[in-house]
Amino acid sequence: MGEVISTVALADQISREFNVSGHGIDVEIEFTDDAHEATGAKLYLQLKSGDSYLRKRKGDGAEIFTIKDERHARYWMAQAFPVLLVVRNSEGEVRWMEVRDWLKRASDNGRKPVKQIVFEGERFDVMSVRRWRERVLGGGSGRTG
Repeated sequence: MGEVISTVALADQISREFNVSGHGIDVEIEFTDDAHEATGAKLYLQLKSGDSYLRKRKGDGAEIFTIKDERHARYWMAQAFPVLLVVRNSEGEVRWMEVRDWLKRASDNGRKPVKQIVFEGERFDVMSVRRWRERVLGGGSGRTG
C-alpha cells in the first residue's frame, strides 16, 4: 500500500486509500491536470501482495491470476473507471494490469463467468502512472469534462 501511494505521489497524482476493503478495490488514483488541479478522472486499484496470487500455466508459461470470488469480477466490470490489478511479488517487483475491460471482453460483457485472468502486467512505476494519466486525460492534459 505504502509503495503504491508513494509512487502515485511521485507521479504528481492523487491517491486515496479505501478503509473498508474486501469489496475488490483498495485505492483510487485521481489524475490532475497540468495546473495540478483534480480532474475527476480516476483509476481504481485492487492490491495483492505475495507470490501465491500468480501461477505459471504449464502449457504456455502464461501467468494466471485466479479469481476466488466471482463477486469481485462482477464488481470490477461494473465500475465507471478502469480497474487495475496490482500484484507485488516477494522480490518487491510491482506490476499492474487493467482488468475491468479485460473481464468484459473475456466474459462476453458478463454473460459467462470468468475464473481467471491471464496477467500481463506492466511494471508499476512513476512512468506507467503518467502513461495512464495521458491515456485517461487524452492528448491534452487539461480538464476532462
